[in-house]
Amino acid sequence: MSENSETQTRDGSHPRAPHWFDFNRLNETPNAWTFEVLEWDDDPDADGVDDRGEAEVVRDDHRFVITTWLQPRDRTHDRYWGVAYETINQDGDPEPLAFHISKTQAIARNNLGHARDVLDSGDTEPHVLVRDHNDGPRETFEYPSEHMAEKAADLQIELKIGSDDRDYLATVHSKAEWEDQLELEQSLKEAGRDV
Repeated sequence: MSENSETQTRDGSHPRAPHWFDFNRLNETPNAWTFEVLEWDDDPDADGVDDRGEAEVVRDDHRFVITTWLQPRDRTHDRYWGVAYETINQDGDPEPLAFHISKTQAIARNNLGHARDVLDSGDTEPHVLVRDHNDGPRETFEYPSEHMAEKAADLQIELKIGSDDRDYLATVHSKAEWEDQLELEQSLKEAGRDV
């Protein structure tokens, strides 16, 4: 494979990567964000409908992960787009958590663009999305802004409504409020032991 064709494959402008072409246009105007296609399925001889891809949009410590895939239906399919922000989970590890999923590329791009604008504005306050499972673990994910945490919580609620096997409550708190809550829980736990 020539260097030029490899570059085309990586940046998604190759004719057999049409589902990435419009997303790549976010770099048409100069900005500090970089877009790179990490993976896309370009095998025209593959059996069935198996077309998916993954890309990242990065600036400084902020990373978005965009995925696209085909969902088979009777005699046709739907294309889906997902936009995730790489959060920090309760173990301190980076973990992409989606804040938008839809069948429309334009709406997915708008959600990504708005999230980028929020970060670019610099007026951000860390917020925590909490997934509290009934009789199970509590998961937390830190976002750099309230907007993204609330969008992610809304999506978690939609996914729960659409699937009976998801059993959790999703809430959003400022990081300061959440740290106060954890401190209170720890104090009550210690007091309970002393009594």
